[in-house]
Amino acid sequence: MSFWENFDKNRKLIVAHRGARSIRPENTMSAFKAAMKNSDFIELDVSFSKDGVPIIIHDNTLERTSNVKELKEFKKPYRVKDYTYKQLLKLDFGSWFIRDDPFKTIENGTVKIEELKALKTQRILTLDQVLKVLKKHNFPVNIEIKDLSRTAYDKTAVKTIIDIIEKHVMLNLVLLSSFNHKYLRQAFKINPNIDTAALEGKNHSKDLVKHLKRLRVRSYNPALKIADEDLIKHLNSAGIFVNIFTVNDKEDRLRLFKEGAKAVFTDVLE
Repeated sequence: MSFWENFDKNRKLIVAHRGARSIRPENTMSAFKAAMKNSDFIELDVSFSKDGVPIIIHDNTLERTSNVKELKEFKKPYRVKDYTYKQLLKLDFGSWFIRDDPFKTIENGTVKIEELKALKTQRILTLDQVLKVLKKHNFPVNIEIKDLSRTAYDKTAVKTIIDIIEKHVMLNLVLLSSFNHKYLRQAFKINPNIDTAALEGKNHSKDLVKHLKRLRVRSYNPALKIADEDLIKHLNSAGIFVNIFTVNDKEDRLRLFKEGAKAVFTDVLE
């Protein structure tokens, strides 16, 4: 069974971008559990700590989504790769959401501060921890491998991540994606049974279908700003699913589905 066989063939899919991040701090367990209530699958980001633990975080630095400035042990530029998993566990990855109210959902009453304060301190998660929970609920996930080109784990990350996926017997529940397309080639060589998707945020490859076929991917995940009806129809005719990020406007969502998009990644779940 492949990843896409988890869904009805004609179903248009809603993907929770970094979890339900408009109402919970992104890439935390609270965000993932909230997202499971009203999305088809979740998307999360995997990077690596200094000591090689696959951890769930989007940014290369810790400043935006933690209280790192409050701890003297951590120094600028607060790079994720400079700290061990044990050190990262000292950080709070939840309280910033109340402070910044990034989607103004506290201000507009969508989420109550009392709900957020009632949550336990949100610690950084490992991929192993998240997959254990998702496996329990049989819930699909898009794992984005961050670009680790300038880290010690550039050559080993894909193998490490796939080993964890296989340990949890979740090949059929995982879509593996990356902006670093060499990781997708590695993934196919390691285990050709895992579904992969090529991420692109700026410019399409010159001969896009040929490029995607070479990567052995079944999916293309472009940014909203570079996705249009012609692109979607062209790729669909080549047997490639198109999943678009990040679509927070309902009208855009409906239009993209009408044009043939398979899935949209969104920060705002309904």
